Amino acid sequence: MRLAVVSNYLNHHQSYLCNELYNLCEEFYFIATEKIPEKRLQMGYEDMNYKYPYVIRMYEDKRQSYAAESIIKTFDVVIFGSCPSKLVKLRMEENKHSFINMERLFKKGQWRRFLPTTRKKITDRVLKYKNKNLYVLCSSAYASYDLSLCGFKDKCYKWGYFTQVPKVNGAELMRNKDASFCKILWAGRFIRCKRIKDAIFLAKQLTDRGYSFTMDIIGSGGSQKQLNMLVNILGLTGKVNFLGSMAPDKVRTYMERANIFICTSNFKEGWGTVVNEAMSSGCAVAASNAAGSVPYLIRHKRNGLVYKAGDVNDLYRKVIRLLNHPELQYIYGISAYRTMADIWSPEVAARRLVEVSRNLICENHICYQYGPCSKAYIIKEDWYPVKFKREAIKNSVFNRSGTSG
Repeated sequence: MRLAVVSNYLNHHQSYLCNELYNLCEEFYFIATEKIPEKRLQMGYEDMNYKYPYVIRMYEDKRQSYAAESIIKTFDVVIFGSCPSKLVKLRMEENKHSFINMERLFKKGQWRRFLPTTRKKITDRVLKYKNKNLYVLCSSAYASYDLSLCGFKDKCYKWGYFTQVPKVNGAELMRNKDASFCKILWAGRFIRCKRIKDAIFLAKQLTDRGYSFTMDIIGSGGSQKQLNMLVNILGLTGKVNFLGSMAPDKVRTYMERANIFICTSNFKEGWGTVVNEAMSSGCAVAASNAAGSVPYLIRHKRNGLVYKAGDVNDLYRKVIRLLNHPELQYIYGISAYRTMADIWSPEVAARRLVEVSRNLICENHICYQYGPCSKAYIIKEDWYPVKFKREAIKNSVFNRSGTSG
């Protein structure tokens, strides 16, 4: 099979999947439409546009641009990420099998679908091709719902970002963690949608009730001074430690030592790869229901805990459950690792994507039961808390969509 991915630039969230596709396919290319931003390089990102032999930098010269356009028009399957809609049009004029890989459309509110500019962008990228050989890879559990509001249904697959999963024995991974003292970790950029203050307020509640722990915060942003001040005002110096930005591999080192990882994002978080990485590192994850990865990756009380976004008291209840029952940290950590290794790894995703693509070309629509390339059922923002009643579970992400991670 000849397969290509078209996106703005290659990064570490995509490279592991691309490497697997390169090994599986007869021909594979990643077409980069722009340079990696300088700001990303300053954050510790590597310029992967020059690292791998399969990258075509169509922004660099006419020769590479022409080669990219030829591939887009002729290859068996093309996956479009963040790239100009004119490239999608170039492909769909041939009506050849294609995927749009997207996070949710309406991070800033579903009312935005009524804006003419927003509607035009969605129409030019997806809606005008809904009766053609175009399918959507949903890199957010809420993407299929947003698309359904625009009239695009039933051609959506579960997808996401696929980070490296270490090939180790789960018990060996857990030995990196000190079971006698709890390390809580938060990682991400200091931007509003990450709700980092919720983590700090959690630390205050835990401290006031006498729990023994430390909380490390990895990242940086414009609110750094205000956050430092808040920690000082709340008397959390020594409990909450700001470690600054660091390279992805160093972040993983901290995750492998952490007992609990918390994700506090709101509904503007498209996916949240830190959840992948923390689960792959054997952390017991307590995550908000709003992050786009959470309904796909976490099964509540099986491989992690889910709390209601923005409710610090609910987050506190979930974390003290882990602190009061340290054995759950081990159980959820092992289960989280197995979820990533067995279901949500780059190897599994690449293999499934190639198999689904081959069948689509032969007009045989297959769908896996759970995980990548399973059907992306519609999930609304109010799916949690479902109180786990029988009828709620029947229609929830945890059963109908077959999610086991």
